[in-house]
Amino acid sequence: MLTEILDIFWKEKLRFAQYCFDTLAKMDLDRLQKKQTDGKSLYWAVGQMVAYDRNFSFYLPLSLKLSSFFFFASFKEQEIEKDLESIRDAYTPPAFPAHFWEISIASVGELKIKTTDPKIKELCESWKLVLEQLETKLSGISDKDAYRKRYTSLTGIHTISGAINNSTEYCHYLWNLYTAELK
Repeated sequence: MLTEILDIFWKEKLRFAQYCFDTLAKMDLDRLQKKQTDGKSLYWAVGQMVAYDRNFSFYLPLSLKLSSFFFFASFKEQEIEKDLESIRDAYTPPAFPAHFWEISIASVGELKIKTTDPKIKELCESWKLVLEQLETKLSGISDKDAYRKRYTSLTGIHTISGAINNSTEYCHYLWNLYTAELK
């Protein structure tokens, strides 16, 4: 079970994944693989989102171990808020769609893949598997460590909740970038 502070951001991540799965279920593979002006497709972008989360999952235990060598004081709520604001400022995505907040989900096991296309289903299932692995790793973080340890990445050193939010914001940024031309 995730600590309260991590659970807030994890549910947002899962809500976003479910939103993507639902949207992908309404698309056919040709539309998903349609090359855009930069020569890439939404299919490519979702693959990048999966890869980003896979890297997050892989590096999380390493970052937590590295963080253990340093004696950081616990974060205060304001420090977490400042971390989240800097992440949001880095991506400046538009707000999530209104019906996004109606998606109720508490764990990866509740994600539903509704597509019938085998290639799209495979892509969604690979993302779900990565999210399952990440959820398992996040569940092992104690309340104390959630407020003390840092996650180190190419985008900087973040709180763990900030790292979850960074993953969501990056994926949301890619999603919006590659769905904009499809509208």
